Amino acid sequence: MRNAFSKDYLVVAGQTSPEDALSSTAYPASGSYIDVSAYEWVNVVVHLGAIDSSDAPKLVLKQTTATNGGTLDTINSAMTHTAAADDDDEVVTFYLETANLADDHHFITLSVASGVSNASYGDILFYLGGARHQPVTQTTALLPTASQNIYAG
Repeated sequence: MRNAFSKDYLVVAGQTSPEDALSSTAYPASGSYIDVSAYEWVNVVVHLGAIDSSDAPKLVLKQTTATNGGTLDTINSAMTHTAAADDDDEVVTFYLETANLADDHHFITLSVASGVSNASYGDILFYLGGARHQPVTQTTALLPTASQNIYAG
């Protein structure tokens, strides 16, 4: 069985509820920054919902030194995207090879830096791949075993 999504990729939700109204904060929040030290790469998928006509959400993938703090540092200008008010229902993606993080930084979060003061929506998911140990252990609240449907032979 190769590339079984639920066995080879760790899935981490950025929010506690799907497609929440975005605010200028980090997803996931401090205390829950994602440790990527055991993975080779990360895909972040942001499915935008309704974007208010006055908003322009600025999404920035950031790195830090600890799960619960430290300064959130910029990774690279390629890890920034500003969505337009007419980007409703689009998907924004970020791809990061973890070897490119600063030496002492192996925690990441997606910062909504600005542009969301009028109830714009989005759903944020992190997919961590290239696990150094497999199968990966999923968070059962997000991806319970009963929801992992595999037909392989």
